[in-house]
Amino acid sequence: MRFIADGPSIPDELLVARDAGDVVFFCGAGVSRHQAKLPNFEKLGRLVIEALGASTDSPARRLLEKALEAGHMAGVGGLLATDRVFGLLEREFEVHEVRAAVAAAIRPKVGYGLGAHKILLDLATSRNGVTRLVTTNFDLLFEECDATLAPSGPPRLPDPRSDREFRGIVHLHGRVDAEYQRP
Repeated sequence: MRFIADGPSIPDELLVARDAGDVVFFCGAGVSRHQAKLPNFEKLGRLVIEALGASTDSPARRLLEKALEAGHMAGVGGLLATDRVFGLLEREFEVHEVRAAVAAAIRPKVGYGLGAHKILLDLATSRNGVTRLVTTNFDLLFEECDATLAPSGPPRLPDPRSDREFRGIVHLHGRVDAEYQRP
């Protein structure tokens, strides 16, 4: 089945399993980039480095620049583990300062859209009204779409096999606070 003319063909078996609540949707930063206008990793790294005032010879700044110079490799993508830059920043600055700078950098700007988030929530919700979505995003844009959804995350992750335990949105790596000031 195609939902839009040039969209992907979604197998009927997948749609039936989704309706039965047997599918868990996973999403990452791409959902928050286009309409919500949140930064990609390169821009996030640059924003955090600048917000912290890292020196021009900062190892984190130099690593990010070298990785960007190297570009992407076909079939692999970027050549840098994204958490490495932030790990280096945590050696230069207090951990809470780095995390606060990340939280501030992913705060949505005025005029952002939630269309992609709403579509994913619709897809991740079974016919009986149970939403099961896992995200690697730290932002709260899914919760903004539906404040009734229960969020969860580390250190207590729900069992994905449990219909009672796994409902709502799982922030796999954590999430920011409501003011986008800290994790």
